[in-house]
Amino acid sequence: MAARGVTAPTGLTRRPPAAWASVAAEPGLGIDVALLALTALCMFHGLGIGPIRDTDEALYAAIAAAMAHGGSWIIPHLDGVPYIEKPPLLYWLMALTFKAFGVGAWQARLPDALAGWLTGVGCIALGRSTGAPLAGRFAALVTTTSLGFLLVSRTVLFDPLMGLFWLAAFAFVQLALDRRRRSWLRAAAVAVGLATLAKGPMPLALLGLVGASQIALAPQGRARGELLRFVLDPWAVALYLLVVVPWHLAASLQLPGFAWFYFVNETVMRFLGTRVPRDFHTGPWWYYGPKLLIGFFQWIGVMAATALLAPRLRGHGTAEFTARMARNAAVVWIVFFSAAGDKGAYYLLPTIPLLAWWLGVRLQTAQRATSCPRLQTGIGVGMLGFGICALAALALSWSAVLQAPMLRSGLPPAELDPLRQLLAGLSAAALLAGALQLRGRGGAALLLFGLLGLSMAGFSDRLSVAKTADVSQRDVARRLYARMPADTTVYSWRSFEDHDASLLLYGARQLRVIDSLSSDLRFGCAADPAARACVGPAAVLRSRAEDRPLAIWVARESLADFVASGLGRGMRSFAAKDSEVFYLPARPSAGMLASTGLPPRSNTR
Repeated sequence: MAARGVTAPTGLTRRPPAAWASVAAEPGLGIDVALLALTALCMFHGLGIGPIRDTDEALYAAIAAAMAHGGSWIIPHLDGVPYIEKPPLLYWLMALTFKAFGVGAWQARLPDALAGWLTGVGCIALGRSTGAPLAGRFAALVTTTSLGFLLVSRTVLFDPLMGLFWLAAFAFVQLALDRRRRSWLRAAAVAVGLATLAKGPMPLALLGLVGASQIALAPQGRARGELLRFVLDPWAVALYLLVVVPWHLAASLQLPGFAWFYFVNETVMRFLGTRVPRDFHTGPWWYYGPKLLIGFFQWIGVMAATALLAPRLRGHGTAEFTARMARNAAVVWIVFFSAAGDKGAYYLLPTIPLLAWWLGVRLQTAQRATSCPRLQTGIGVGMLGFGICALAALALSWSAVLQAPMLRSGLPPAELDPLRQLLAGLSAAALLAGALQLRGRGGAALLLFGLLGLSMAGFSDRLSVAKTADVSQRDVARRLYARMPADTTVYSWRSFEDHDASLLLYGARQLRVIDSLSSDLRFGCAADPAARACVGPAAVLRSRAEDRPLAIWVARESLADFVASGLGRGMRSFAAKDSEVFYLPARPSAGMLASTGLPPRSNTR
């Protein structure tokens, strides 16, 4: 029935699905509820404390806000121009949230945070369904409190939502193979269709790669052919197409150039590292090794102890089968993205629950064994190790060895004392959790250790507020609109993304970018000649001539270039940390306008 290390579904007897009707009577339900309450606290507490950042957060939230206020729900628009790097599911969910609760930071982050929390719910549900409740609880706790997963899920990105649906599709496929029921395959098709609507064709390609590796490792002969015939279910294919085709077809019909930009440039060429424009991150083949360590962070010692000391998976039950496949799927993800030209730490987000489930099942196996004292000790040592490291960092925070690099990295000096308080709290909690684990109170130890995620997320929120001037234009917008009316025409000098995009969420209805160098607006401005986002200096002159209140945001690094242009002559200004804002509430004189020396350009909107 199985090759060494791989279980094939052929020859398996059908297992009845979990008796969900009687689940409330199970003694572990209270533990599950308490665990989900803890993870909800980690995911949702303080979600709106930090401002919307001038990164992808501001771009994606601005697109959703435009949808919520009458914009197209087919072609996403960024700053008034088409933006089709990603499909619309996240925008749709954020737009619905904005409609229900208003536009704000916590509303923008809610869909991703909910997706992150539901990933933990899915781990618990899978544990109950496969008769491995401890594995589900362990996977849910590790996933939703790991530093990397927690911080990414509390940020506006496509990956938490895509990860939720991809992991659901993966779990459904494994249950379909194990129980020989195509209804699970059809559920997987819907889930991977939603993952495609969340982040494009990549989730389908990865599920296909995982499936191909699973078929390749299956026993030779009839078993492999039977497996292939089973997964190629026409109804599953039809359901996938029903989910993904309508939007892709509508977008292709509405926007010329969509198919090439979206499927070729944004998917194939991004993977190859040849995407145009070249505004993506790159890195060496080992790029994701350190990122995974940071992702698991406080759980590294516990995970390592479980991997080294827990019994190997030798059984062929549903939990063991899915755990082996989860381990293999994590390897496929890591290899796939390590080979890609475009790299980002959040791309590997689904590997955290995959590896946590694999080790959770091994932990479950150890619990069912007669005795595993070495594992219990190893997990306790892993917790103690993190506590000792936090204590060492606390001690070093008073020395130049650690203090100077932290301040150079952007940590505000006023946040150094709260950081020390965080390190002291992490150390105390981890050491106590380790002591509880060594005394045989593993459940309490794991829950206490999971609370470290809440502390780190809380400090991250506080740090985001302290660094608002570095990461967001929220305070700049407040200062601007204290001086200017709401209908002020706001310009940006050449920059846009990663600098001033959050102005769109904090008052500016549209940013008109003068002589734009923006990569994110490049396709949209070319595809929509009527767009008003990409302008030239003549647009500013017209605003001044028509007595419109206007403001121009200038990055400090571009200030000399802007001053040399002459556009700011006669304008008032105020300085911010990394920018200067020039504004003009009153009509300029004819002499002032002439003094700029900038003739209108016929090719400028």
